[in-house]
Amino acid sequence: EKIRIEIISLCFSDSQIAVDDTIQQLFVECRLYNFLAEETPVSLPKPTGGQWVHYNYSNVIYVDKANNHARREYLKSILQKPDLKTDSLRFTVVSDPPEDEQELECEDIGFAYVSLREIFQKERDIIEQDIDVFDSQDDSAVIGKLKVTVEALHALRSVYEECRDD
Repeated sequence: EKIRIEIISLCFSDSQIAVDDTIQQLFVECRLYNFLAEETPVSLPKPTGGQWVHYNYSNVIYVDKANNHARREYLKSILQKPDLKTDSLRFTVVSDPPEDEQELECEDIGFAYVSLREIFQKERDIIEQDIDVFDSQDDSAVIGKLKVTVEALHALRSVYEECRDD
């Protein structure tokens, strides 16, 4: 009764980011709708020239009936209402200002998405898959790749069975 999310690594294909000196350290936030935001505990130096930086960060979101009713209801809603625009986990790549410039604010660089409904429909988890990172200024432009694992199928099936029993 859980969703396991792993943020493995990040690489950029966009040269604008490579030459932008204001972007030095990056962390990745993962958000499930409006419930939960988790971020990698460390900021890593910006990867350059097609290199990858490795976060190897893993997190579990519990969706058991006893303690996490609201999250289960949310999962039910994405399985029952296919027009919902909120059926994805959202990963945000964030620029973390350097230690000596803490007056600067964190800035969203890009977004990546994993559709929970798609995991359910295709009946397979996302295991160490590269997903596109879209530019925060232009959501049609792909600026890089984020390698992630999202294991949610078991929890989604459990919620689906519960829907059928209701």
